[in-house]
Amino acid sequence: MLTSIDRVMIYAVLCIISFSTIMLISHHATGLFAVGGLLATILGLWVEFASKNKLEQQKK
Repeated sequence: MLTSIDRVMIYAVLCIISFSTIMLISHHATGLFAVGGLLATILGLWVEFASKNKLEQQKK
């Protein structure tokens, strides 16, 4: 079972990889997949932080 910090680190690494791919490759098809990966990681981080805030509020 992954902890919250483990999931955030995985999302951060995927974000760095996707951003690097966007910067280094000029092909449109590969760039499209990299943009999709970047959007997926941003969405994943958003969901992770949103659920973390809800859990903290429920603990209080």
